[in-house]
Amino acid sequence: MKHFCLIFALLTLLYAPGAYAKSKDFPHAEVKVSYSYAHKRLKTDAKAYDDEYVMLLLANSRYSKFFSPHTEYLDSLDSTPSGRALSDRLLHEGIKKYIETKDESAIPAKNGSMYVFKSLDDSTVTVYDQAGMSEFGYYTEPLAEMRWEIGDSIKNVLNYECVMAATDYHGRHWTVWFTTDIPLQDGPWKLCGLPGLILEASDSSGQHHFIATGIEACDNPIMPIYNPKKYDRMKRRDMLKIGRSYLTNGATMVNALISNTPGGERIEMKNNNDSSQADLHVDFLETDYHE
Repeated sequence: MKHFCLIFALLTLLYAPGAYAKSKDFPHAEVKVSYSYAHKRLKTDAKAYDDEYVMLLLANSRYSKFFSPHTEYLDSLDSTPSGRALSDRLLHEGIKKYIETKDESAIPAKNGSMYVFKSLDDSTVTVYDQAGMSEFGYYTEPLAEMRWEIGDSIKNVLNYECVMAATDYHGRHWTVWFTTDIPLQDGPWKLCGLPGLILEASDSSGQHHFIATGIEACDNPIMPIYNPKKYDRMKRRDMLKIGRSYLTNGATMVNALISNTPGGERIEMKNNNDSSQADLHVDFLETDYHE
């Protein structure tokens, strides 16, 4: 809990006036929604792990940003020389702790690398994400691809009455719950286009689940990403294919990278790429890149 409090305190400083160039006129959010994102994901040993962390949605009626505050903090460190020095120190300390305890969580790691920006003015969504071990890409696509069927079922989420809706999108079938009490056509990840804010969403495989854990009115500026120059324009499916290849074949590359650390330590991570034991049924939020 202290770890998350520190992160949110740092983010408050990041969002303060002057944290970015003052000449910029960024859109401002009307609401801030925190979501718990529980999902199964592959690591570079091709095994699936249960993961869960906080994602934030900053949104107004025309524009939004969906991201991990923890990841944004780590990205902010990499944007300045002093931040990079701190990041290297945290990595060095984490590796030393890992050597002593074999606890991989001691090594600083991002909660994913995904940033999703939606613009209703031009009906587009722009996604920034890591593709492979050291490849970062972005793409823009139309929001109009999502077609919803609204049902009759109702449930309560955070004391808001929500209506069920469903859609098939990029290889997965999604069921969501939205509330017209908050008339924003938005939600977690790319999900949007309903007459109210989406507070819960799950895919039919059970591998991905978003649920709102907090909602508050706010006037936070919706900032762009840090280090935009490190992202190359790519095709969505190509990014997913590269990412999949990295997760199913990347243990050797990861070992080569972390075996030579900033502090000179040499460590070995588990390499368990036995294809017979791989959890290849676990996949990304989108699966149509296999087609």
